[in-house]
Amino acid sequence: MITEYGNYISEDPKYKYEDGIMNYELFKNEKIKILWILRETHGKFNPKGWWGDKKYYNEKINPFARKKDGKIEKNSKGHTYRPIAKICYQILNAKKTRNAYELATALERVAIINLKKTPGPETKSEEYEAELKNLENRDIFVNQIKRIKPDVIICGNTLNDIKTSEINYRKGKEKSFSNSVMANNHYFCFKNIVFINAYHPSKPTRKYVTTIVEAYQNWINNKDIENWPIFDWE
Repeated sequence: MITEYGNYISEDPKYKYEDGIMNYELFKNEKIKILWILRETHGKFNPKGWWGDKKYYNEKINPFARKKDGKIEKNSKGHTYRPIAKICYQILNAKKTRNAYELATALERVAIINLKKTPGPETKSEEYEAELKNLENRDIFVNQIKRIKPDVIICGNTLNDIKTSEINYRKGKEKSFSNSVMANNHYFCFKNIVFINAYHPSKPTRKYVTTIVEAYQNWINNKDIENWPIFDWE
């Protein structure tokens, strides 16, 4: 099921799953609306109540999933969400923070979706590729993107997977990243939206956060003066 504002809620009895806007009341009032598009969920995921409740954050669930030795467990949610949180916080607040709770609350103000709506392995699988080709599944995430209607779409190496006749980012101005850290990827600028195709945040390279934020800054500083096309949501 897709809600009126673009969240997908799984009806599979095997697990509870929801993706989309983390907190609609916060998201709708943001001047810059950010959507992250990742590949597939790796377990039960329900964002409601995670990010904004400090007691819940401290006692029940830490989105950065630290181990007892203080290090983030390999391939844990922390490896994905910490870079996402840093990027979102800088875009939304125009400054940096190292405070874990502040980073977590930045996640509450954005939207995050997965293209594949069921759990899967760490690497791209045949099951993943098959589900992306499934028309019903493509209709789900295209519908989500169009209902959320973000200003900034950041993809974890998923941009090529979402390209459809309805979401044709290649009509925008293609630009290279400022740092060779993502030399093989690009971002695409419209006057009303930017599509940023980054590497997956679970395996961030050096200057990963800085490079993505700089791409956003380039777009925001030039979108009103460059002769870029307007992305049509219809």
